[in-house]
Amino acid sequence: MNGDNRDGILKNINAGLKSKKLYPPGHPSIAAPVNKVYALLMDELKMNNNIAVAIVNDALIYEDDLVPDAEKLYADIIQNMGARNVDAIIFEKGLSQKEISSLFDVLSGSSLQGQQLQKEMHSKGITHITLKSVPMGRKNILEVYNGAVEVVKNVMGEIRMGKIPESEPIDNIVNEMAETVFSDPNAIIGLTMIKNYDNYLYNHSVNVSILSLSLAKSMGLSDEEIHDVGVGALLHDIGKTGVSEQIIRKPGGLSSEEWEKIKEHPLLGSNIIKRMDGMSDAVGRVIFEHHIKYDHTGYPQTTSKLHPLSQIVTVSDAYDALTTLRVYQKPHDPVDAVKVLNSFSGRHFSPDILKAFTNMMGMYPVGTMVRLSTNEVGVVTKLNSEIPARPVVKVIYGADGIELDTFLEVDLSNDATREIVTNVNPATTSTDLAAFFEKEAAE
Repeated sequence: MNGDNRDGILKNINAGLKSKKLYPPGHPSIAAPVNKVYALLMDELKMNNNIAVAIVNDALIYEDDLVPDAEKLYADIIQNMGARNVDAIIFEKGLSQKEISSLFDVLSGSSLQGQQLQKEMHSKGITHITLKSVPMGRKNILEVYNGAVEVVKNVMGEIRMGKIPESEPIDNIVNEMAETVFSDPNAIIGLTMIKNYDNYLYNHSVNVSILSLSLAKSMGLSDEEIHDVGVGALLHDIGKTGVSEQIIRKPGGLSSEEWEKIKEHPLLGSNIIKRMDGMSDAVGRVIFEHHIKYDHTGYPQTTSKLHPLSQIVTVSDAYDALTTLRVYQKPHDPVDAVKVLNSFSGRHFSPDILKAFTNMMGMYPVGTMVRLSTNEVGVVTKLNSEIPARPVVKVIYGADGIELDTFLEVDLSNDATREIVTNVNPATTSTDLAAFFEKEAAE
């Protein structure tokens, strides 16, 4: 790390925020700090994928270093971040000068806080700066995930008892998941590797919602559309409450009569949504259409044009199903699952949405177990959009094949001694990927 760059970056961020309070838009005293911050960050990002400025226990941190005399030197940074519940500002490779300018506008001119600020950033097209906040009430993504599972379980339980569920808990948990998708997308996608076979229906619903929220966000959809697709995905299988549990949990193949019962669940689900307060028409359409393929095969049969959000859930639903152990199939690893999806592009899936999903998941999706050129084996935990073939890998097994006492995080974009040779079937190891990502999320 270049200490002069650090001091220059902080000094000019602080000056930019102060100038926004004193001068009108377009004033040279505002433009100059923007230009300087951009130039210095570009220099730093030559060697790093991202640069983080954070508040930890009321202290200012640049990367991993405590910044001395920060309260005196960089009071405007600390004040603005604290007032807006921003724990970290993360600058990523690909950053533009316009994004720096927009960051100053958002931090100095908005009354929003926390993840609402991040959503505003997203709406302004700022994709290489993240404002990270710890969600109030739920400070751990595993708690968010488990909370979503409980919401789905409660909703389905109420429907089975003949009740109409309240919409508020659903909206709240989808908002929490969306906030996590905005602030830590790699970590929340990692949790979709949780495949609880006893609670398959609930975990599957949450996994599909996370993937759908992530895809909608990466496609640049509006906040309303992101919320609708998250709710529709979370509830896409609620119609299965109207199908006998003996059929749902049947370990063997289904008879033709049983299969016809299963095929009723999209219609049953969309009818339930119509009776719930506060549910948009888009949510009902997503639920009704999630098994209708791009070429209009599938079920229920319809000749109507599909809702633009439906295929987001269709793709996410298929990916989670492919990566899950089922009675009738072994699980595909993430790389192979994406290949299977792409083999049906233009038939089962919208080519445009499938391309966006493939780009989002990357060459080696989070959750892929890989073998490195050193013969070490690890799990992909973070993507690298600039160099897709070189993600961040948590090494679990050493070159001798023995599990490490302490796992080693390796950023392949900064490590010329290692590269990915092939993906590895987790079943050939003793690693439980669900437990791995649960532990990662808890730390």
